[in-house]
Amino acid sequence: MAKSILIIDDDLSLRNDLKEIFECKDYEVYTAGDGKEGIECYRRITTDIVLTDIFMPDKDGLETIHEIKKEFPEAKIIAMSEIHLGNTDFLKIARYMGAKDCIRKPFAHEDIIRLVNLTLDGNGNDK
Repeated sequence: MAKSILIIDDDLSLRNDLKEIFECKDYEVYTAGDGKEGIECYRRITTDIVLTDIFMPDKDGLETIHEIKKEFPEAKIIAMSEIHLGNTDFLKIARYMGAKDCIRKPFAHEDIIRLVNLTLDGNGNDK
């Protein structure tokens, strides 16, 4: 049975690139352009894993992680971000909020595939 992934990111180009990458790896891929849409999608289709950006309009990634984990404590979520503001590392905050792992953008295709596989296998950098 194919594994499923939900990609939540407001960057359409990145969302489409990730969709293509994971479809080539036989994943069933769902996408959302912001946290609100992503949470609604996850409620309808509980995917095996979620990739979410941190900085998005309407509902950011931290709120998205918190809300999904509150409703679905076993959800496997990887946070993605390229922004590090001052002394605030939002990827560390994402882990605190419940993300199983994090990756800093930009990343190589091989790195995101490996991280998703490790997280699904239970070998990610869980808190």
